[in-house]
Amino acid sequence: MAGEEAFLRNHFRDFYKKKFVAGPPELAAREFGYGVFGRKIANRNLAFASQKDFNNFLRNQVPFFMSYSSALYKFPSRRPMEAKELFAADLVYEFDADDLPTDCKKKHDSWKCPKCGKKGNGRQLQCDDCGTQTKLDEWFCPECLGTAKKKVFSLLEFLEKDFGFNEGISINFSGRAGYHVHVRSESIRQLPRSARLELIDYLTANGLNIFSHFRKEATFFSCPGIEGKAGWPKRILEELVRLLEEPNVEKIAVMGNISVSEAKRLVKEKKTILDSISKRSTIPSIFGRVSSKGESKSDKFWQNFLNNIVAKIAPIDRQTSVDLNKIVRVPETLHGETGFVSRKLSRAELKEFNPFDDALAFEGKGTVRVFIPKAPIIYLAGQSFGPFDEKETELPLNAGIFLLASGRAKLVGEK
Repeated sequence: MAGEEAFLRNHFRDFYKKKFVAGPPELAAREFGYGVFGRKIANRNLAFASQKDFNNFLRNQVPFFMSYSSALYKFPSRRPMEAKELFAADLVYEFDADDLPTDCKKKHDSWKCPKCGKKGNGRQLQCDDCGTQTKLDEWFCPECLGTAKKKVFSLLEFLEKDFGFNEGISINFSGRAGYHVHVRSESIRQLPRSARLELIDYLTANGLNIFSHFRKEATFFSCPGIEGKAGWPKRILEELVRLLEEPNVEKIAVMGNISVSEAKRLVKEKKTILDSISKRSTIPSIFGRVSSKGESKSDKFWQNFLNNIVAKIAPIDRQTSVDLNKIVRVPETLHGETGFVSRKLSRAELKEFNPFDDALAFEGKGTVRVFIPKAPIIYLAGQSFGPFDEKETELPLNAGIFLLASGRAKLVGEK
């Protein structure tokens, strides 16, 4: 795809000629890595003494991806890693729409079995006919990126209310399908890997014993007061109340692993349960007496239901990395799979931020002619394009770059 690569590089070069990129704080102590067309990390162990040096690199080399370390080093360009002499590291949490189980994936994602040829819509990892690992065609849209954004706000609430991290927090759009939250306060920069794992344990409620907070009594479960302090018990209780107030019988049945008829019975008792929670800080057993030995039906229901609430409201998952040597996208640089700009955002900006409008590096002026084998509807700058199936078409420059950068289109001509 030499033609596509050259086309994109020319436009990326124009972008960097016109823009000065500040780079991350404490730039000279960071390790940098860059990527080329189709490869996010082609080289790392780079260091820059100043913002001027960094911008000269962007303009001369025109990388398709530019990343930097969350860690600070005395000698960031040295090899091996130990020779860099790490002296501090930010906390970085990542949220990628690709990893979130959103309903919109059924509309824009698809899969195909490389062995038997079976295919379908959505994100299915294994063929249900022959068991072979499928090949995925994954996209992202405003809906799934909106879900990732909600996760960011949930994490910010945990960090501030539970840990008191009110300063040194930076939010970045990755340039593609997710967000990064950086915590740079001095109180956390010296945390070893073990302490960072403990933070992940807390944020994922790993090891949380539900019945240590919702204690089993004779005919009910005692629970924390709903007006109490922040923390997991209060959040679980608030979500429990919200789910009962909806109420969605099918969702309750799935979360509690009970039949729909049993869920209807629970909803019928909604007022009794909500009154008991708010007035007496207790949850009625509903499905029979609580058991001090073994598990009664009520024990099993509430344990399933409350554990599913925990999974639903946990702001991160266990796959979050605590790798102190990890590198992530540099804000205000281009993402080579989209042509979008990686953006640094305030919390207020994040609320209204829509990457498909607000992260476009290239205007819609001018057009480019491309051939698109297959693509769902895409939304850019207030317009929709597609769906496409073996289609040659002329697109605005920003839409053409988006498809060419992701390898979803081939260059036919340029106007």
